[in-house]
Amino acid sequence: MKRKFSITPPPWPAWLDRRSLILLIIAAIFLLTLAWSEPLPKPSQPGKRAASLTPSINAQETSDMPEEWKDNAEQTNGILLGGIILVSIIVIGSFSGMRRKPPLPPH
Repeated sequence: MKRKFSITPPPWPAWLDRRSLILLIIAAIFLLTLAWSEPLPKPSQPGKRAASLTPSINAQETSDMPEEWKDNAEQTNGILLGGIILVSIIVIGSFSGMRRKPPLPPH
């Protein structure tokens, strides 16, 4: 007589319903998108000298912004996208909470 062993997966936690699973998946996709959208650092060139601190007069460029800010101007797009996603999650969650019927009081 052979015994059949069946492996059953553990039950899902009580807090993990469909809505929380969808929110976790959205958060994971959001974090992966932010991680992959980050530009790779530029390799430093050992033969290149550091920029001198003497001011130069250039008629075409009148901005006082550092070069680093100009090189990374697109990073604000990710911050803006993240803010929009977070606000939309809060708004959708609030509306879904308002649409629910309140629980009946115990008798």
